[in-house]
Amino acid sequence: MAGGKKGFFSRLKEGLNKTRDNIVAGIDAVFYGASEIDDDFYEELEEILIMGDIGVNATNDIIERMKDEVKKRHLRHPSECKELLVESIKEQMSVGETAYDFEKKQSVIFVIGVNGVGKTTSVGKLASILKGQGKKVLIAAADTFRAAAGDQLAEWAHRAGVDMIGGADGADPASVIYDAVNAAKARKADILICDTAGRLHNKKNLMEELKKMNRIIDREFPDAHRENLIVLDGTTGQNALSQAREFGEVANLTGVILTKMDGTAKGGIAVAIQSELNVPVKYIGVGETIEDLQKFHSEEFVNALFDVKTEKSAESERADEAYVDEENTDKTYENEEHADKAYADEGNADKEEADKEDVDIEQTSLTADAPGEGAAADSYGSGEETQPETFGDSAAKNDSSVMENNDAGDSVAWNSGETDQETVDPDGTDSDAEDAGKSKKKKWFFWK
Repeated sequence: MAGGKKGFFSRLKEGLNKTRDNIVAGIDAVFYGASEIDDDFYEELEEILIMGDIGVNATNDIIERMKDEVKKRHLRHPSECKELLVESIKEQMSVGETAYDFEKKQSVIFVIGVNGVGKTTSVGKLASILKGQGKKVLIAAADTFRAAAGDQLAEWAHRAGVDMIGGADGADPASVIYDAVNAAKARKADILICDTAGRLHNKKNLMEELKKMNRIIDREFPDAHRENLIVLDGTTGQNALSQAREFGEVANLTGVILTKMDGTAKGGIAVAIQSELNVPVKYIGVGETIEDLQKFHSEEFVNALFDVKTEKSAESERADEAYVDEENTDKTYENEEHADKAYADEGNADKEEADKEDVDIEQTSLTADAPGEGAAADSYGSGEETQPETFGDSAAKNDSSVMENNDAGDSVAWNSGETDQETVDPDGTDSDAEDAGKSKKKKWFFWK
């Protein structure tokens, strides 16, 4: 791919390199190393899937489906089973057609999770996605515990171009939710996104605080569509699964935002979450910029995980290349504009310097030609061709020379390289009065 910023699909594929090396390399060894489809083949495949954080339940479902398809299709060689594995995982991770219905309704998105998984960042990126769809978005900064959490969210709100409702540090987060809900109703906001403080899933009092905020939303905004999204760190593996299970007991989870997928060897956890908890992964993050959070597409994810070449993935890669080319073109135009501006500035500076030199030359010329000022004035008044002595005798001799043309009998005067010819009558027939009456054009060249 061309240099520059890569597209989302390419970054997803690159981010899953460690997971691919951890899972796919072992799977390929089983598929292309086994001689026949038997119990040993299935046991080796099961071990690799579990070690790749796909999970026990998901792995059992995948193996059982594969066995049924092998019997139906009468497959004989293990290499023929890889396509069945990919198809089975895609079915496990299917999001469903109604997963993003909240985008079409007046909704409240409640974002929860433990410390350090990227909740505040995900809220800002999600707000940008929805704002880009033409939605009126409002953010509630209910993380009043962490220092500077409100300032961080305010910066993300500014980047996304949306409004934010916040509270003082240490304030009751439920009061912030109350104010934000009423503000959303008054302003007729399409979507209210609530950021919450990170909390460990084993802290009972903090989990009860989440229940309190949920009750306020249900009471004050009963007609709003509810969306409870848990943010999980893709690098934590099976620990993310236990977090989702515990948070699911205090909030009816409707989706998962899976972050930090741009460098984890445990990307198989996405399959486990959806299979074991029946909670779809709705958004996936592969970077830190505001464009690096995107809707989750199970087919693209599995194709990137197993490096499956399809027509759709090829289109995605071509779109990424077009995106990079367009970005590089924009940078080229920008550089050309800077170069043109610098060239114009340099030209203006040269012009100003030339104008200044012309003014200095003109002033020097006026000084030299002015009567009553030294020898130059006397020479001017007497009509004699005398160089100004301010340049020195040697300069005068070099700059004013007389060349004799013996063949024609004429004399030619040269002043600083510029020819001003006067033909002199060799017979001397012209009178002195006529000579005095002729206007002689003198050209002088002055150096600064």
